[in-house]
Amino acid sequence: MTRPSLAVSLRMIFFWGSFLALDTATQLAFKAASGPLEGTAFGLDFLKMALATPAFWVTILCYIGTFVFWMAVLARMDLNRAFPLTALTYVTVPLLAFAFFGEHLPALRLLGIGVIIAGVILIGWEE
Repeated sequence: MTRPSLAVSLRMIFFWGSFLALDTATQLAFKAASGPLEGTAFGLDFLKMALATPAFWVTILCYIGTFVFWMAVLARMDLNRAFPLTALTYVTVPLLAFAFFGEHLPALRLLGIGVIIAGVILIGWEE
């Protein structure tokens, strides 16, 4: 098996980094968009309020960006190797939810995040 060139490796890092950043931003935007909806019964008023929330539109744009970069990754990598690496969002989202929203991160959850990181390293390891 030949090793990929530096340009190819840097391109994949860019695609992966962009995917991870946008996927994480999508979840954070979802949370931000849900704030104004708290206490609103699900229905037409809920939908109208969601559509009027700027964070809702940020969520949509981030989803589109996530889709584009995910397609770029899949065009260059097998799904059985690429998909498990998406678990990194289980690391970035809780850490940034803690930073931006003050959400609690108990020790057991932090341990789980460490296990996820170890698993991603093992899956990403080339033979």
